[in-house]
Amino acid sequence: MFENLEVKTWLELNAKLQKKKNALRKTLKGKGVLKKGGTNTFDRYSYFTEAQYKELFTELFADAGLELKFTELAYDTFEGSEKQANGRMPKIEFQLMDCETGFYESTIITGEGIDKGDKAGYKAYTGALKYYLADTFMVATGDDPETDSPDVKMNNRKPTNERKASPKQIDILGKYYTGENLTKLLAACGVQAIEEIPMSKASELIGKLKKN
Repeated sequence: MFENLEVKTWLELNAKLQKKKNALRKTLKGKGVLKKGGTNTFDRYSYFTEAQYKELFTELFADAGLELKFTELAYDTFEGSEKQANGRMPKIEFQLMDCETGFYESTIITGEGIDKGDKAGYKAYTGALKYYLADTFMVATGDDPETDSPDVKMNNRKPTNERKASPKQIDILGKYYTGENLTKLLAACGVQAIEEIPMSKASELIGKLKKN
């Protein structure tokens, strides 16, 4: 539906969504480093639980006028470790929607989880959700992504599918960047084609174009 919008209308709706996201980030920043409520007694580390994420963002989304939905795009299995043999890898599309306009942006994340029983899929879904929220809104829980915690390695690592520019963003950038300017843009972004530009970078570029 939104792919057929005029560029000006798309930019206006996207600007409203980004404004609400930024307002939410400021509110979240004001809370400081969030206290971890979960403890893994086996591996001896603390973590910010799924329940804490859901409680926190239910309040934040309601105040900001945002809603988050998700759709499972694929669901794969793999062999885990000797002690936790069951591996699950769902690919999930998250849609963050502005409740006021219905405009939304999509992000695809692949979650991973291993377990000795039937909880691998649940761990993978939880990890994908945590990663999306933490990465999109810069959630400060004090976690170190370089540690060797199993939870960090399997559920909170960088997704295999990075967010790419949406078709509409590509269309807008393609109208402004051509020839030598396009070549310079691709080199600056470290990509070979305009379709490979990250969504966050595309939003930044479009924002600058709108100001100009």
